Amino acid sequence: MHPDITRFRLRLLNVLKVRSNFFAHSFLTSFFSSQTEAGLTEEHMRREFESLHQFLREEEEARLLALRVQWEEKKRGAEERMDRMNQVIKSLEERIQLTEEELDAGGDGVEYLERYQDTMNSTWTDGREPQRACSPLIDVAKHLGNLQYAVWEKMKHIAPYTPVTLDPRTAGRPLSVSSELNMVHINRGASEDVAVPANPERFHPYSCILAREGFDSGVHCWDIEVGESNNWTAGVVAQSVSRRTAFEACPEAGLCCISLRDGEYQALTTPTQAIHLDNSHHLSRVRVKLDWDVGTLEFMDADTETHLFTFRQNFTDKMYPYFESVASCGGLAVLARKVNVTVGSDCVTDITEEDQMIKSESCAEGDINTVSTCSKSEMSEPRHLTENKNSTICSVKEEKATKHQRRATKDQLIKTKPTGNQKTKDNRPAAKKQSSKPKFSVNYHVSLNRALN
Repeated sequence: MHPDITRFRLRLLNVLKVRSNFFAHSFLTSFFSSQTEAGLTEEHMRREFESLHQFLREEEEARLLALRVQWEEKKRGAEERMDRMNQVIKSLEERIQLTEEELDAGGDGVEYLERYQDTMNSTWTDGREPQRACSPLIDVAKHLGNLQYAVWEKMKHIAPYTPVTLDPRTAGRPLSVSSELNMVHINRGASEDVAVPANPERFHPYSCILAREGFDSGVHCWDIEVGESNNWTAGVVAQSVSRRTAFEACPEAGLCCISLRDGEYQALTTPTQAIHLDNSHHLSRVRVKLDWDVGTLEFMDADTETHLFTFRQNFTDKMYPYFESVASCGGLAVLARKVNVTVGSDCVTDITEEDQMIKSESCAEGDINTVSTCSKSEMSEPRHLTENKNSTICSVKEEKATKHQRRATKDQLIKTKPTGNQKTKDNRPAAKKQSSKPKFSVNYHVSLNRALN
């Protein structure tokens, strides 16, 4: 074999060996990093659940204490009333005994009759008959009614909600993410020799991070606290953006962001556009609102509701919230929101055959269709009246002309309306007007709150 070919093969094998060693080292780094993160995540999860358990234990003790206090009050009140009743009964027994002795002593009873009214009045200290005693029963509904919901309502104060959470897998080397995954800042003490997993989601060499949630439809909004940071970028980025190579921050590269650089607010377009603010005003909180379907990304000052900039883009890729912090002081934080729950009811009135007849005669040219009952299993569900979109509307003259006819028809229906189980001429059971049943729907409203610490 030719020596040059042998040397070439040797060099190729050495290259393969180096690459294999690199991949093996990367795999070991990722493995140990994943093992460490699993331990830290488990520890943090246990702390979170312990705080919830502690809250539930304290709430349980508070509610049991309230129950015991009410029971003691009821018990004390009942004992006081029993004491008063025993005194009254004892007084009555004494009066009865004296009266019996007077009657047994003989006489015509005139003296007893003269003192009868005074005797009866002196039976009660206030001159009136005793009032009915208050109920000694515990207010069970107060303590058990919607108990779990009431506890959950209070739990919301210790369980804040953030619309987006940071994904540590995408964080660049110098970034440090809080354990709540809502705050990121530059870790200046981090050594360059510290091994960081080279997973495909991670940005390198940029100090940026993405949120875990990506959006490919709908409207989404979140607030970012930039604080005193003087070098930051925030917005959204396409899922297909480059993670391992340099890229230009512009919509053409998949980024729609605004930034603060060298004391100047800019929209990262091509070319960049300055965002003019009052010189005395410093952005503290930025609101980002993404409407994926319409294709707009709006930035606002969350404190003053002042519009900053709007990107108009035809989104085709899944978009992820994007955060970049370069300043050594401060960082970026996703603000928490407060969740409110409201319960509403929708009542749909049943339509009877009588109502349908009157409705149909009110508009002779109308094309009104009603949904009839299909089976016995559907009798409990409200029947909806659906109208043909092409139905014509009666004119005022037609309405006046048929007004008298409708009234006469209604009177005739009332007179001939079958009762009970009586059947109609068509040998069909008479239509019964059923009561409308409420349909409940739960709406979740999210309002702004403070940033997590």
